Amino acid sequence: MTKSLKTAIVLALGLFVVGGQIIRAQDTLPKAADLLAKSADAMGGLEAFKAVKSIRARGTFEMAAQNLSGTVEISQARPAQVRLTVSIAGIGMIENGSDGKIGWSVDPMSGPSLMQGKALSDAISEAQFDSAFNGPDFVKEATTLEKTKFGDRPAYKIHLVSKFNSEETLYLDAETYLPIGVEKISQTPMGAMPTTTSQGEFKKFGAFLQPTVMVQSAMGFDQVIRITSYEYNVVPPEAFDLPPAIKALIK
Repeated sequence: MTKSLKTAIVLALGLFVVGGQIIRAQDTLPKAADLLAKSADAMGGLEAFKAVKSIRARGTFEMAAQNLSGTVEISQARPAQVRLTVSIAGIGMIENGSDGKIGWSVDPMSGPSLMQGKALSDAISEAQFDSAFNGPDFVKEATTLEKTKFGDRPAYKIHLVSKFNSEETLYLDAETYLPIGVEKISQTPMGAMPTTTSQGEFKKFGAFLQPTVMVQSAMGFDQVIRITSYEYNVVPPEAFDLPPAIKALIK
């Protein structure tokens, strides 16, 4: 269960007239806290999820426009450990992760690096094990902006700020309440970059509904991850050991 890249937005509240009275559009919408609670229940329930200690997801990775493909593995564990490994044919292995304090990445082109600034705060936020459920222990602020569409689905658009000051625009399916999209400004080696992540084809693995297709779009390119398996409570502690090249960067 991942939380893909998120975005900060500028809130614009419209006004409309009903029966001669001016009413803020925001006041007619469901409260964000209520929507987030329904979303957590739709996925299987936050309290039930607290019994899970670790998750390992495996699948495939593809960037069709660049003729790139490979495999992906995402491991997470409480309280805030995550490691993503992507193996791409002809390029090699790309890894990144966080233990809730540091964020790091290693790839064949730029080598090892430690995250700083906004990239680090976003990585720490997304590493929180329960972050996908957007519970009250994780969310600092949440505001329902409008009922709109994300892709071809009716959706509630929510501006969300985590307690780690990471911001995003979250889209919840207006019928199922499942999280189907995220927009955010991601900090990358090339600078701040708007990204949109869609997720869908939710399937039940154990007691929880999980997305099996995730598409991240940035700069006109799509990265597609298709998850074929989720396993609970099977990730060993050593799965999060830092690569030697990252250990060498830590003073």
